Amino acid sequence: DSLKTQVCKTIDDARDRIVGIGEGIMDTPELGFKEHRTADRVKQTLEDLGLEFQQGLAITGVKAVLRGGKPGPTVALMGELDALQVPGHPRADAETGAAHACGHNAQIAGLMGAAIGLTQPGVADQLAGNVVFFAVPAEEYVEINYRIGLVKERKISFLTGKQELIKLGHFDDVDMAVMIH
Repeated sequence: DSLKTQVCKTIDDARDRIVGIGEGIMDTPELGFKEHRTADRVKQTLEDLGLEFQQGLAITGVKAVLRGGKPGPTVALMGELDALQVPGHPRADAETGAAHACGHNAQIAGLMGAAIGLTQPGVADQLAGNVVFFAVPAEEYVEINYRIGLVKERKISFLTGKQELIKLGHFDDVDMAVMIH
C-alpha cells in the first residue's frame, strides 16, 4: 500500500509536467509513420527518467523496459503517437489537417505519467515482472497511399503500426498489453 501511495503521489506531483506533455503533443499533431516530434518527446522523457529505449521501431515507435526486481510477467503500457485528419478541428495542423481528436495525446501523457511514477527509486525492486513503456505509431487508418508507398519502398509490410511491430518481433517479450482509449 505504501508503494502504491508513493507512486500515485509522484504522479500527482508531476501533474503539470504530464499535462504539459499531452498539451505539447496536442499542439503538434502528426499523422501515422510521421510522428517524429511526438516520438522525440517520448524519448526525451524516457531519457530524463534514466530509461534506456529502442527507437525507430516501425519507423517512429519507441520502447523502454523497466525491469522488476522479482520474476513475473512483462506488461506493456501503450500509447499511440499519431493523430487523425480533421482539418476543421480548432487545434488542427494548418498544413496537414492532423488533429488529436481521438485522445492519443492523452494516451502518451498517461504513458509518460506511469513511467514517471514507476521509475522512482525503490519501485522497480518491488515489481514482480517488467513494465514496457511502448509508444506505437500509425494506429489511425489515414493517408493510405502514403503507407502503400512505404510498403513499396520496403520500409514497412503492414499499413498500421501495431501489426508492423508484431511482425518485427517487438511484442515477443510482452505477456500482456494495456492501454487507454
